[in-house]
Amino acid sequence: MIRSGIPGLDEISGGGLSRRSCVLLQGGPGSGKTTLAIQFLYKGVVESGEPGAFISLCENPEEIRRNALAFGWDLTKLEKQKKLAIIDARPVSFTEDGYIVPKDTLFKGESVPFSHISNLIIKSVKEINAKRLAIDSITVLTTQYENASYVRQGLLGLIQVLCSLDCTSLLLAEGARGDPDENYLERVLVPGVFVLYYNRKGSSMVRAIQVLKLRGTKHSSDIYHMEISDQGIAIHPEERAEL
Repeated sequence: MIRSGIPGLDEISGGGLSRRSCVLLQGGPGSGKTTLAIQFLYKGVVESGEPGAFISLCENPEEIRRNALAFGWDLTKLEKQKKLAIIDARPVSFTEDGYIVPKDTLFKGESVPFSHISNLIIKSVKEINAKRLAIDSITVLTTQYENASYVRQGLLGLIQVLCSLDCTSLLLAEGARGDPDENYLERVLVPGVFVLYYNRKGSSMVRAIQVLKLRGTKHSSDIYHMEISDQGIAIHPEERAEL
């Protein structure tokens, strides 16, 4: 087991996360998915000496670096030390003339989907001997294709690749309310699922987290209060959340 670097998370997940495991982080906008993933990678380097890789399919890497500084996490410094890699794998880019163009080299012409992304991940992990990995977000991959069977085949292959690496991997997925029908395919295929909630309660918003699934681990399935402060994410195992 490895320490996550997220206060309170190890307590509710049965002692930490397993090496060569793959966990889905599902949550809606503002729920803290990206922050949790970056904290997991950053703390892995500074507290456990474990290099990490972040595969960005949504955000500009510069925005990721800038947002991390709000928590005191200097990602650029770790990148220069070859302890962290932030890979821009967004499916589209734009030209100098302002036209939006697809990055076909990463997403098209594959007999099995996600083959190019899998290859990119393997190379990125090997370059810095990464022990932690985060992909933000898997939803961008699955929505590239209409054929559900094709997507399932690709996801099975991608998860197989991730679990074969000497890494602990987080797959981020969008989901508005943690509804059981959201991200159903991903939930079924991955060994672990954490659901992040960001719900309205009265006139305020409440953050919470639940370990929905974690194969081979005795964990709590209760929903716990979670907060984001200027120090990052902290979970309170002593506080059950009411959503």
